[in-house]
Amino acid sequence: MSESEGITETAEEIKTGDSDNSVRQQSNPYYFPQDALYKGPVLNGVRIVDCPVSDDSLTHMKKIRNLSMRNNDMIIAAYPKCGTHWVAEIVHMLLTGSAEYSARSKEHAMLEFIPDLSALDQMTSPRLFNSHLCMAHLPAQIVEKNVKIIHLIRNPKDTAVSFYHDMRQGYDAEKFTFDNFLKGYTTEGYMGFPAQFDYLRQMTQFERDNPGHSIMHIHYEDLKKTPVPIIQELAEYIGVTVGREFCQDVATACCFEQLKKASDDRDLPENLATFNLTSIYRKGGYINPWT
Repeated sequence: MSESEGITETAEEIKTGDSDNSVRQQSNPYYFPQDALYKGPVLNGVRIVDCPVSDDSLTHMKKIRNLSMRNNDMIIAAYPKCGTHWVAEIVHMLLTGSAEYSARSKEHAMLEFIPDLSALDQMTSPRLFNSHLCMAHLPAQIVEKNVKIIHLIRNPKDTAVSFYHDMRQGYDAEKFTFDNFLKGYTTEGYMGFPAQFDYLRQMTQFERDNPGHSIMHIHYEDLKKTPVPIIQELAEYIGVTVGREFCQDVATACCFEQLKKASDDRDLPENLATFNLTSIYRKGGYINPWT
């Protein structure tokens, strides 16, 4: 069997629905880090990602899917490298009425990273979650409870550059070029994490299936260029009354230079200590770092 045939078989398997929790072997013609390759399994027709929790990843994903939600819950849904940390801080400041950073990193509220999901029942409302998971893996009750979704979108070229540099952290492979990365990134079933195009297609399908659901789409580039009007719109969306001056304070506090300083001072959850979670590569938050 050729290398391309092996990739195709993996892609076909993804389309079939659910699979067991066995690990699959895959060829690696584009020289990706081994832990970045797809190994299975599949849930709701979508391959799942590794989770740094005591349960196996498939079990944890099923728990997330069955999670009880509340009517006033909010979730930031975003593909990696699209500004999740940035917007999580903005929403935190809007909810607290103070331009002060959250004492906890966004990973503490990231569903795929929370080891004990039952602890979420003890959180006071409104609860703010975030996730890089596709809609097929997020709680089913999001629809029933009409949970507010803050969907972040970024130029795919910029996302790909950021993703590539992130994957290269601690991985010194001469053949893992940006060209090879793009080939693997755009090949269905190659990476352990779905490509951004797959993620966006699923979000579009979710909107078609649930036309009345409450979703606010925020474009990374727009938030970078004109933050204050978008922060005002976001405040209105989540039901918070704030003035323009406060929104300006939030925008200033959440510039990338300040965010990096705040991130350096906070600890990740304990379960991430031994997980292969590389540093966030933002290229300074600049738009169009296409290289």
